[in-house]
Amino acid sequence: MSNDKPRFEFLKQTLLGATSGALVLGLTIWGISATGTPSGTPTGTPTTTATDTPTANPAACSVKDQSADARLGTLSAQVIDLASGKVLYDNGGKNPAITASSIKLVTATAAMQALGPNFRITTKVVYSAAKPDTVVLVGGGDPTLSRLATGSSVYSGAPRLSDLAQQVNDWALAQGITEIKHLVIDSTLITGSTWESSWPIAERTGGYQPLITSLMVDGDRANPKAATSARSTDPTGRAAREFKKALGAIAANADISSGIAANGASKIAEVKSAKLPTLINYMISASDNTIAEYLARHVAISQGLPSNLESIQMGYQKALNTMGLDWAGVVIKDGSGESKNDLISPAFYNNLMAKILGGDANLQSVLKGLPISGKSGTLAGRFGGKNSVARGQIFAKTGSIYRAYALVGYLNAKDGSRLAFAILASGSATNKNTKLAIDNLATGFYNCGLELSND
Repeated sequence: MSNDKPRFEFLKQTLLGATSGALVLGLTIWGISATGTPSGTPTGTPTTTATDTPTANPAACSVKDQSADARLGTLSAQVIDLASGKVLYDNGGKNPAITASSIKLVTATAAMQALGPNFRITTKVVYSAAKPDTVVLVGGGDPTLSRLATGSSVYSGAPRLSDLAQQVNDWALAQGITEIKHLVIDSTLITGSTWESSWPIAERTGGYQPLITSLMVDGDRANPKAATSARSTDPTGRAAREFKKALGAIAANADISSGIAANGASKIAEVKSAKLPTLINYMISASDNTIAEYLARHVAISQGLPSNLESIQMGYQKALNTMGLDWAGVVIKDGSGESKNDLISPAFYNNLMAKILGGDANLQSVLKGLPISGKSGTLAGRFGGKNSVARGQIFAKTGSIYRAYALVGYLNAKDGSRLAFAILASGSATNKNTKLAIDNLATGFYNCGLELSND
């Protein structure tokens, strides 16, 4: 079709009665470009521009060897250029795969969208005038509430039972109440099962996940100061006993029972968690499963859904409905990623990452806790040896459950480009050494930058 115009020019000149010689005709036909200016092209084929026919990128920086590592098992991975949205590398990128703890990025984003940066979780004590010797401790779904009167638990800035107890004592003194005979525990906020059926029991006994109840202290850890510490079979009971102890002499003989705060009951004490960005920061940097599960429930509540496991995915979808994410094939069973049944594709993660990085400051604050390659969080001890070239340049959430490993985030490539990436590896071939294989692949992405090839 590009040769049609020169022929038309020839016909036009003929009809106008032009009588130029053969040389002049040749110059007329071949020396005039499509814009009527000299083309300087010595042949009859017009120069093709990028808008006419897109050409393949001649650059080829391959990560074929890294992606073929048997330790990656079944690999689903994708890389995109965040500036253009172009997919640079795709290996089953649209295939939903086991997410492990990388799902905490979804949890954090949904929480920030649904709850906002000023969100704090409240634990309160109420009473009814008709029962002046009875107080009700109402669990608000705050796993950071601490039984430590001094010092810090694993949760920085956590509210304390001792402060709550002091407020109750101050109220009692002002009201002339000398004894609390009955301590009622309202733990009805969170409903349904306290344990996802696919979670291994070892996650509780080994110290990674508690039973999810409306009231607990220190994430139900046996040792409030240890991130990994055995959890109990009765988080609510532990919290109730600790609160009675904190109340001191006024409740020394009080009985403890379960119940529901009466409508219209008066609030006499309350404490609040740290603000949401602080909770998210710790959840991501330390990969804290406990905070993740509670934020998932609060997202569901904010969307008018029951506060149970079954509501988590719908809560996330409603909270993130303005982001244009493709939820086809996505399966979310929990907020922490401990379920082997959580399935999300690398393409979903990259789209989410692009929306986070392109969003407002509140949304971008979700990423402040991301581990940094060789520097911080769960990546502090990784990216050594030949991968040390990427130290400090990869910002990503790790994931690790039985036979499933992940690394999801973004990186500042060697060529100055910024890429979003997701690597999900699973199956019987995976083991603890899969982390190194993932690091090798991520370093390949870093080295290649925009020249990354799918070959």
